[in-house]
Amino acid sequence: MPIVDRSNIEDSLKLALSPENNPKRNFVQSVEIIVTFKEVDMKKGDLKLREIVVLPKPPEKSKKVLVVPTIQQLEYAKKAEPNTILTKEELQKLQGNKRAIKKLARQNDWFLIAPDSMALVGRILGPALGPRGKFPTPLPNTADISEYILRFKRSTLVKTKDQPQTQAFIGTENQQIADLTENALAVLNVIESKGYAQKIRNIYVKTTMGKVVKVELR
Repeated sequence: MPIVDRSNIEDSLKLALSPENNPKRNFVQSVEIIVTFKEVDMKKGDLKLREIVVLPKPPEKSKKVLVVPTIQQLEYAKKAEPNTILTKEELQKLQGNKRAIKKLARQNDWFLIAPDSMALVGRILGPALGPRGKFPTPLPNTADISEYILRFKRSTLVKTKDQPQTQAFIGTENQQIADLTENALAVLNVIESKGYAQKIRNIYVKTTMGKVVKVELR
């Protein structure tokens, strides 16, 4: 049995998006779900999450993807319109350009890299990605990677670090409550599928600068 009812998530999202909890800003805010856990020792590795979740109801503004494809993958990569495409040669030219590297690390959410460029990316982009909690993900060996890229443009990362909690993007404040609920449930389903359902202490939802709203559990 799911740990939370759909209706409870909907009610909490309505509260989080209400004017009293979410004053209007001059930009479209993200909506996030926060899950805290109980009876876990992070130092002992009781809780480890690093899961890519494809959002069933993607926001209008997709996540930004940087791609370093092979020559065979290049034209397919262009079809998916990622935020940034770098050839292996262009990547090599970035060596030592700290300002440009930090800009790429800051402006992109996902880094999809052809296997033969992974070591190069680790050396050149790694120092800027690591502190931001961003990591390169290998591209498949197939030529047509367009669908793979599109999947990441609508994906969120559910991860834990040194605290017994995870905070994940589930959409933007201009989406329908029903769509945000579907995305929240997708995140919770992944957490439950990893066997952590009974360790969930609390669930919250919030906008980027809004107040935190607690979701009532079963």
